[in-house]
Amino acid sequence: MKKKQQDLKRLLFNIASLVDLGQEVTSAKGIDEKMKTALYVVTGMFSVPKAGLFVYNADRHKLELVTCKGIKDADGTSIDVQTKYIKAFQKNTPYNISEARNNSFYERNAEAFRRLQAKTLIPLFAKDEFVGAICLGKRLSRTSYLHSEKDTLKVVASQMAITLHNSSLFKKIKNQVNENKKLYQNMRHIYHDTIQAFAAAIDAKDVYTRNHSYRVARYAVAVARELRWKAKEVEGIYIAGLLHDIGKLIIDKGLLNKGETLSAAEIQEIKRHPQISYDILSKIKFPWKDVVDFVKHHHERIDGTGYPDELKDPDLSDGVKILAVADAFDAMTTKRTYRKKLSLFDALREVNKCLGTQFDNRISKVFFKVLQKEIKGEIKEAQILPHLDKDFDPTIITTLLESITAELSY
Repeated sequence: MKKKQQDLKRLLFNIASLVDLGQEVTSAKGIDEKMKTALYVVTGMFSVPKAGLFVYNADRHKLELVTCKGIKDADGTSIDVQTKYIKAFQKNTPYNISEARNNSFYERNAEAFRRLQAKTLIPLFAKDEFVGAICLGKRLSRTSYLHSEKDTLKVVASQMAITLHNSSLFKKIKNQVNENKKLYQNMRHIYHDTIQAFAAAIDAKDVYTRNHSYRVARYAVAVARELRWKAKEVEGIYIAGLLHDIGKLIIDKGLLNKGETLSAAEIQEIKRHPQISYDILSKIKFPWKDVVDFVKHHHERIDGTGYPDELKDPDLSDGVKILAVADAFDAMTTKRTYRKKLSLFDALREVNKCLGTQFDNRISKVFFKVLQKEIKGEIKEAQILPHLDKDFDPTIITTLLESITAELSY
């Protein structure tokens, strides 16, 4: 249990640090100030008191120091990098310097690494272009990096590489706006991929909920888009969908996977997960509005009999209502330990039966309307239909949906 809590703390710290790093590298600060702050975030994540950030000068074939932390007399330090060395690097992958002393690149730059007290080198690549490197000194905690920490280092390296690359582009060609947008879009994808990895860890706790968080996120996005939410708001509910069950990470796995009937005490224990999720995520400064609110209240009901706060309709936001129906619908259409999955027809009838009590009438009907459009092929990027079993009669389902969504306005 203690190790589980430590792993959770490390996970949360890394999420928060990645958020801070993402906000820092996309800020309006000058490149020198931006990269110095970013380097301090990285060293804090991995308890490294000494570090240096280098940018690659292609004309001189050298890595030139941009900023450093905890290193005296580092000014003017450079690292010789020939083309053959660059080709041998793995993109944004940390190297243990002590294990590569017989390598000609490391021997050639032994004095520079000694002056930097470097233990780890991370070559930075944006797309296929070598743009710089990070040198990290000895850690204060463990000397080596866990596999999960190496994965996080790769995400960090990708973010910093994109920022360095963007800086170079702005200096060279100010009119390359489209390229800049693509690079920042790539960074956002990296961030999303990291969150999805955390969502996979959540779903892995329960053998019956594999990819549940991903599906809930996609369903929520479909409804938000139909309601014409702004792009950043849609992105926010997507993140909320991925993380809505993060509180289950500290609920006993045996309890989550228990097949027989749960006791009243066990049910109450599982019902703690929205509040736990809120306690976890409220410590992180997300760039999206209301993510933690959506997560905390996704098990509330319109009639006020939900949990954890027994809120009623007027106090529930559209985001909460969207997550509530998306989460319940996915639970109905997938197998669980306590019951078989429902057919699409039965799941739709069950949601419809609970309109005005468990689910919001308008939001749920918008969900039905989106599914109806996807079945008819009226939406190019279907978010709901691809995740459902295809063994249903489209005519019957369409007729049912049309009867439910009649006179819908939103």
